Amino acid sequence: MDGRGVATLDDEVHYDDPARHLVRRSALRLKLLDHSTTGAIVAVATSSLPEHVGGVRNWDYRYTWVRDAAFSTYVLRGIGLLSEADAFLRWTLTCAERDGKPSIMYTLVGGQPGEETEDPDSEGWSGSAPVPWGNGAAG
Repeated sequence: MDGRGVATLDDEVHYDDPARHLVRRSALRLKLLDHSTTGAIVAVATSSLPEHVGGVRNWDYRYTWVRDAAFSTYVLRGIGLLSEADAFLRWTLTCAERDGKPSIMYTLVGGQPGEETEDPDSEGWSGSAPVPWGNGAAG
């Protein structure tokens, strides 16, 4: 999170409704996925969690998926967190202009994820395997 802190973030959320406290909690979770240095919004803060415990469909989602982050940006703008939303839009445009076209995903610093590999020496959540690093969908 940037230096603003939770209390300041809470004051910036503009949403008047009986469920405001739930929206503020959700806003905090979105903010914690924001890479304040670059403006990137990561999909999740975990790697290689399986779709089902013990399953083999494990993915590394520690990247910015432009489509998914666009939905987060829509929500951030809707509740008044304009600086986060604007930072993501600037970052995305910078990446696309640099590369000559947009990509479906980027690393938090705007690069392309490395080739997907499996780590045979690591054990995933509750013994789930394989444990992947990188993401082949970027290919």
